[in-house]
Amino acid sequence: MFLTLHLFFYFYSSKSFTNSSPPLHISETSFLSIFLSSAVGILASILLFFVSGDVLYACCRSLYNENLLNKTVEKGTQPKIDISNDEFVSRPQVVERIKEILQPHKNHSYYHLICGEHGTGKTTLARIASSEVGCGVIYVDIPADLSGLDKAFGKAINFASEKISITGQWLRKIKSDDTPKISECAKALKTFRHASEVYKAKHDKPMVIVYDNVSYLVHKNPKILDILQDDAKHSADDRKYIAVFVCSEGSVPQRMESRSAWSRAKTPVMEIGDLSKEESMEYLIKKRKIKEVDVKKLFDLVGGRIIELKTVADDFLKGQEFEVVKKQVLNKVEKTFRSAELLPNGLYYEVGKSIIGDLLNSNNKSNELSFLDFNKYFDKTEKLNEVLGSNIFSYHPEKNVVTFQSQSVKCYVHENADIFSVPGSHIKIIEVN
Repeated sequence: MFLTLHLFFYFYSSKSFTNSSPPLHISETSFLSIFLSSAVGILASILLFFVSGDVLYACCRSLYNENLLNKTVEKGTQPKIDISNDEFVSRPQVVERIKEILQPHKNHSYYHLICGEHGTGKTTLARIASSEVGCGVIYVDIPADLSGLDKAFGKAINFASEKISITGQWLRKIKSDDTPKISECAKALKTFRHASEVYKAKHDKPMVIVYDNVSYLVHKNPKILDILQDDAKHSADDRKYIAVFVCSEGSVPQRMESRSAWSRAKTPVMEIGDLSKEESMEYLIKKRKIKEVDVKKLFDLVGGRIIELKTVADDFLKGQEFEVVKKQVLNKVEKTFRSAELLPNGLYYEVGKSIIGDLLNSNNKSNELSFLDFNKYFDKTEKLNEVLGSNIFSYHPEKNVVTFQSQSVKCYVHENADIFSVPGSHIKIIEVN
């Protein structure tokens, strides 16, 4: 359009000169100047037209996404639960407890933290509760690769989080790197706040956002976790929305507890633990069809950690002898000890040996160590976090204690009592013909 106007004025001026004026002699320099001016004007007009259309596109897309978001919040994310029946263990009491958190009253003024070790089934249970509650619950699955964090937010709210114009996207690609931009997190939170205002105006209660797998953040980009926690605190103060953080490692609650924003966290935090002995036995006998005499040995080896129960059950049902299954489990634990530098000649061997001795002290029937006593072994917080994040020990914020990370770790310690100076073994797994 702008190019046509330029051509029109050019021909009109030429015609005027032809009809009423004598031939105009233009120098070569003047001609070049006129040509460049016209070219710049044409390019500027084209650019203005393109940018105007681009901005209009971005605005329309933003309005469309806003409407789509409100509909998504109304219905809820309802995440899928991809788990076969033979792997699933129903835990109705845990699900009901999570559902209570996901259905706040209008004056609810806290955010929540749900903890559980890897393999306890917390993600599955959180998804079940989110799906059953539905309305007003947004579930965000934090990816291991944080470069996809903006896509995770977009998936949760059912639209592409990239609301900038095409021009802006091109500029971003030119100067972008592989690290996630904190600004993307801020944009998502701004979107959540707007949606929460619409939802609360209609239902007179705050909506809920579930952040699952936040342990990925504390290791790769803790600043994003801090931003989410700060916003959760402010939103709880304003009763806009309620945030629920789901994590699997002790380093997450430690970091969150150390910040001022913890003042709005609901305490004690909810912790999802292992299956009870009865639940484990029922799973192995009724669902996996394993004989009771073998079930007892498998439970003594890995305890009620569902992911480990499934693994040993699979191997056992393939025809492997129990001693072979046991060796595989303990070898895996030994590799964890080695990478944590808790074996002889390792950096933390002496410290680890002392902690293990305290946990297995004959007067310590619960095999628990207060976090304060655990902390005394370290002169720097970095060392404490490194040992605690090595999957040998586990911090339980609900009780503020430290234990072995799993039954298989405890079993390995007893099997290697001479290495850790453990006086005798309290666990005996006996092969029964």
